[in-house]
Amino acid sequence: MSASKLTRGAKLWLLAAGAVAAITVAVVLLFGITSAPDFPSLYEAGAPTVEGTLAYVEYGPDDCVHVFGVASGDSHEVYCDDWLHLEGWDSDGNLRIHSGNGREYVSVVDPATGEVLEWGDFVDGDVPPPPFPHSLRARSREGHVTLFYSRSGEETTLIETTGPRDYGLWEYGIITNQEFAWVYDSEDRVLVVPLDGSGGPWVVTEGVSEPMWK
Repeated sequence: MSASKLTRGAKLWLLAAGAVAAITVAVVLLFGITSAPDFPSLYEAGAPTVEGTLAYVEYGPDDCVHVFGVASGDSHEVYCDDWLHLEGWDSDGNLRIHSGNGREYVSVVDPATGEVLEWGDFVDGDVPPPPFPHSLRARSREGHVTLFYSRSGEETTLIETTGPRDYGLWEYGIITNQEFAWVYDSEDRVLVVPLDGSGGPWVVTEGVSEPMWK
C-alpha cells in the first residue's frame, strides 16, 4: 500500500512538473525571452576608451539634468526643476532645458557650473531633435534586434542580439570622431559600439532618460 501511494505521488509530481514545463515553454513561445540582453561595462578591463559628454534626465520628485563624462565615468547634477525635458546641446556647448512647471520656458544652462545663462518662453519646434543618421539602421522583430551601419556601399552589423519581445533600440547616433555609434535601448541604457563591427556593445550608463551625446 505504501509503495502504491509513493508511486501514485511520484506520478502526480511528474504530471505537475510536466504541466509547469509545458506552461513555461508556451509562455516563452508566446511572449519571447523575458530577460534583457546583458552587455559588459565600458569601464571594465579590455574595453575601449571613448571620449564624449552625455547629458540625461533623472526623473523624481524633482527632475534633474546630469552631465556624464564618458571617458572618466564621472557625472554631476547641473539643473533641477519640475516637468523637465532636455532639448539638447546648443552650438556653444550649453544645454537647452525645457521646463513646464506652470509656465513653459527654456533655460540655457552651462553644463560645467549649472549656471542659467539665459531663459525665455518655449516655442514649439524652435529646436528640432537631431535626425537619426542615414548610415545607421535599427530593426527589431519579436525581440531579435539588429543595428546596421552603411558606408561606401557596404553594410556592417554592429549589434545583433535577442531579448524580450518589446526590447528595442530607441535612439542612436554617431559620435563626433566617427569611430563609434551610441545607442539608447529600451532598458534605459546608453551603449557604445565601434562602427567597424569589431566588438561591443558596451554599457556606458543605465537608468537614464532622454540622453543627448556631445
